[in-house]
Amino acid sequence: MALVLFFWSMIQSTITGLAIATIKKSPQNRILSAVFLTMAFNTFLQYLFRFTKLKLDIPELLFISDVLDLLLPGLIFWYITSLFSGSEQRTRDYWYFIPASIALLVSSIYVLSIDNFSFPTFIGSPFHIALLFSIVLWKSYIIFKTHQTIKAASKVANAKQKEELRWPKVLTIFLGVSLYVALLLLIYHTVIHPFSTNVLHQQIREVVELNYIVFNSSIIFVTMFFALKYPKALSRSTITLVTDNMKEEDTLMLHYEKKLAQLVEKDSIHLDTELNEKMLAEKLQIQSYLLSKLLNYHIGKSFSVYINEKRVEHAKKILSKDMEKSLTNFAVAIDSGFRSESVFYVNFKKYAGMTPRQYRLKCIQMEEAV
Repeated sequence: MALVLFFWSMIQSTITGLAIATIKKSPQNRILSAVFLTMAFNTFLQYLFRFTKLKLDIPELLFISDVLDLLLPGLIFWYITSLFSGSEQRTRDYWYFIPASIALLVSSIYVLSIDNFSFPTFIGSPFHIALLFSIVLWKSYIIFKTHQTIKAASKVANAKQKEELRWPKVLTIFLGVSLYVALLLLIYHTVIHPFSTNVLHQQIREVVELNYIVFNSSIIFVTMFFALKYPKALSRSTITLVTDNMKEEDTLMLHYEKKLAQLVEKDSIHLDTELNEKMLAEKLQIQSYLLSKLLNYHIGKSFSVYINEKRVEHAKKILSKDMEKSLTNFAVAIDSGFRSESVFYVNFKKYAGMTPRQYRLKCIQMEEAV
């Protein structure tokens, strides 16, 4: 049964992670996708350690599972904080991954420093116990911070917004279950394993394995439930909680959004082939991180997507007027701000849903019909 659950959890985690990334291409969903793919990889490692000879053949890989256990809560907390459009957290705040990075570095040094490194020299060793203890501490801290974040959000949320907070709350419960499993492993390796008989040791080990895999499987079921019952939980970019500070920020962002629209419509800034984020920020007279916030969180598009969509709109206007086909695709590309015909062709097909030639024919047919 455990073997089947391991396979099921590994496959479903992978599929869920890839599916979430395609529901809506937002920074939040990319983080959530990373959560499930990390779970899938860790489950795969656990399967190899438990049901193959990998732990004996390549024991140097044993610590990677512990590193992933430190990585996962950081990813979840990053995802939850990024859900709130008014949050001070930004995607460049990578402090969530410091424990996992330190564990990776120290563990690598530890493995390399021991001659004839083997399974018995690691599992149950003081170093391994220290890793398990750090996982429990880190998960406890993340649960505390997550609870604080959601509690603060709940105080300013209206009834509709409180419904949207159900998903972050479920993830907090998921972290709690994860902490329970980490505590179980710590107790097993510090109290039970050193003093139990072989028979009792085997029975308890099976219980620990079953807890681990059931915990992984349960979060997938919960995610599927939320995806079906509350599709906006996974399809929206942020949960907007309106406070006085956020109202001021929204007013400011609305001002810059209008200014950006003016730069596009009146000044045709998007037609400059040399345009980049730094140049656009200078034109808007704002810092680069504010431009990124304006585009990614308030407009909901990255710089490249926003500019290329505007360039394709301009190209469509040119093509609709060029009934005689006097302009080549290269000329249309350059006039629309693209550096080359190939880049123009790829983006036109992506955002217009057809090739430039097909769009010309469509315009001609519409003209003839009139």
